[in-house]
Amino acid sequence: MTAQLSNSKTDSRSRRRQRSRPSQQLQPEHQWLVWEIIFKLSLNTILGIGALVTLFRLIPFQHLQQSKLQEIQFQVKETETRVQQQRQEFQRSFDPRQSRRIMQEVSPRLDPNQRQIFLTPPSP
Repeated sequence: MTAQLSNSKTDSRSRRRQRSRPSQQLQPEHQWLVWEIIFKLSLNTILGIGALVTLFRLIPFQHLQQSKLQEIQFQVKETETRVQQQRQEFQRSFDPRQSRRIMQEVSPRLDPNQRQIFLTPPSP
C-alpha cells in the first residue's frame, strides 16, 4: 500500500508539472516582437561596428593633426622671440639717450668730442 501511495503521489506531482508548464510556441504577435528585437539589436550592432571602424580610421589623422599643431606652436614661439628682439631694437633705435651710440655703430663718423687713435706697428 505504501508503494501505491508513493506512486500516486509522484503521478500527481508529474501531472502538476506538466500542467504548470505552458506550451513553448509563441503567439504571432510575440513572434513579431522577437523579430523586431532581433532587427533592432542587429542594426545597433552594425551601427556600433561602423562607429568603431570610423574611430580607428580617425586615430592616424588625429596624430597627424597633433604633430602639425606642435610644429606650428614651435614656429610661433620662435617668431615671438624674433618679434620681441625686433621690438627691443626698434625701441633702442628711437631712444634719444642712445642716439649717439647708435650713430657710431651705424656710421664710420665719430663724435666730435672724441679723438681718433691709429695704431701703427712698432718700427724695428
